[in-house]
Amino acid sequence: MGRGDHKVKFSCNHPLDYVELKEAEDNTYTEADPSHNCDGCGEVDGYGYYCDVCEIGAHVQCIDFPETINYPCHSRHPLKKVVSLETIDYTDGTCHFCRDKLGEVMYHCSICNISIDLNCSRKPPPVTIYEPKSHNHAFTIMPIKVSFTCSACGMDGGRNPYVCLECGFMLHKHCIYLPRVIEINRHDHRISRTYQLDRGDWECGVCRKKMDWTFGAFSCQRCSNYAVHSRCATRNDVWDGIELEDEPEEEEIEDPYVVINENEIIHFSHGHHLRLGCDDVVVDHEKTRCNACIRPISSDPFFKCVQCEFFLHKACASLPRKKRNIMHEHKLTLEIGYLGGRFRCKYCLQFFDGFQYNCYNSCGSTSYKKVLLDVRCASISEPFHHELHPHPLYRTSTGSKSCGACGKESEYVLSCIACEFALSMDCATLPRKVKHRCDDHVLSLHHGAGNSTGQLWCDICEGKTDPSVWFYGCDECGVTLHIKCVLGDMYHLKPGNRYKRGELVYNDGMTRPYCEVCEKHCMYPVFLKGIDEIDSTILYACSLECAGEGWHPWVTWGDRYLKRNNEDVHWNNDNKT
Repeated sequence: MGRGDHKVKFSCNHPLDYVELKEAEDNTYTEADPSHNCDGCGEVDGYGYYCDVCEIGAHVQCIDFPETINYPCHSRHPLKKVVSLETIDYTDGTCHFCRDKLGEVMYHCSICNISIDLNCSRKPPPVTIYEPKSHNHAFTIMPIKVSFTCSACGMDGGRNPYVCLECGFMLHKHCIYLPRVIEINRHDHRISRTYQLDRGDWECGVCRKKMDWTFGAFSCQRCSNYAVHSRCATRNDVWDGIELEDEPEEEEIEDPYVVINENEIIHFSHGHHLRLGCDDVVVDHEKTRCNACIRPISSDPFFKCVQCEFFLHKACASLPRKKRNIMHEHKLTLEIGYLGGRFRCKYCLQFFDGFQYNCYNSCGSTSYKKVLLDVRCASISEPFHHELHPHPLYRTSTGSKSCGACGKESEYVLSCIACEFALSMDCATLPRKVKHRCDDHVLSLHHGAGNSTGQLWCDICEGKTDPSVWFYGCDECGVTLHIKCVLGDMYHLKPGNRYKRGELVYNDGMTRPYCEVCEKHCMYPVFLKGIDEIDSTILYACSLECAGEGWHPWVTWGDRYLKRNNEDVHWNNDNKT
């Protein structure tokens, strides 16, 4: 039997896939191997259409497509079947309705120059849509090419608007189904959809662009000056996709601590009483680390455990148990991690220990608790101010940009709406001021050469310092230092804990130890120290990078350590160790 001798009729209106017709191992269609014998001629070569619901597939020549159809969205003229697009050279090559590329079979009106692909011919868009939650009246399609501004989102359209003649509304089809009440990660309250804002000057709370108050948007019922473009409010990185109309407000989230008296609390992360630091509490403020953010206590107010060496910045003790963050669409949960845990923040990409915010939604993946933030990234809010830039910064888009602080491309940036400046989360969370053994004064972030006329040099590695990127410097001494040289890659890990099977130790001795991997003296503020129990050999690694995978003494020793302790030898993991 040859092609076209036996015709197959598709009686369903399911979408059809254009696939290669070849014999699969189990003779069925799968996404991984979209293969099927032709149900007309029985041949297994060439291309054709396949319905994966009905499991029917055939060559174009073997399918009984009608020669003409009466199309409900174009009732003025019948549409004629066209088998090859090459026979019509004046179309734009796309379907008038779904805008997909036209396939081998399409239907066409030569009078109106309208082409419709096979799937739209089998399942046309509805002529009328009545959605009472969206509007009191039915919307009717205007199936022509016409420029219009959508009454719901304020964006321009070029064809097929749905109109309400009584109210003068014209909408994109998908805007009819916009949610009524939602929560977004840019605002503390719920926002509701409206077809018109109050008269005035409005700025979108997401993209920060001017809004036209005569078109639809989302607004806050509690904050009279807060509104968001409909498209911005329903972006995947802003909204969690949940419609909240008729849903009760969430109950108040449990406080992170219980107040005992004006100076003592019980924090959920610790079983003992914490007392507000005072003059009789003797600590080394630079070496004592907060158990939440792992940064030095410094001169900030802090709580100390009355029974053990547990410290929390006062600000870190007040971190909410649940919160939204501008970088993630779901609500995040604060957790304490575990002793000596090593994690990597999704947004700044820094390894860290201490408290963390986790997402317990699938986030488009089957993995559970996939998104993980350190408390520094989780605490960033809008507007974000940095002393090295004169304007406020916002999370306006998800596109990759070049960071104005380090010059590297980053997907997670805060942007300036007044100029082209962007700041990556890695640089946005850099400590503004730090102490380092190379200088007696406090170091601060700098940008530009300032009053210096010569070449800048890093006093730690003795390499050149580029004034076009940020660096640490001393205003009194004129010292300039690379950020990496000052912080290393273990600044947010807690000294005294074990990572990569070695103990993290302060680099504050009279001499600097020798790294077994890069074969240089350890110049960063902390290093890893390992002791081989077999021959008491002491090994050093100056960074996580040096202690990573590779055939060198540290990894060889680490493998022996794991085998002695019956642990998995594959211990180099970017997310957790």
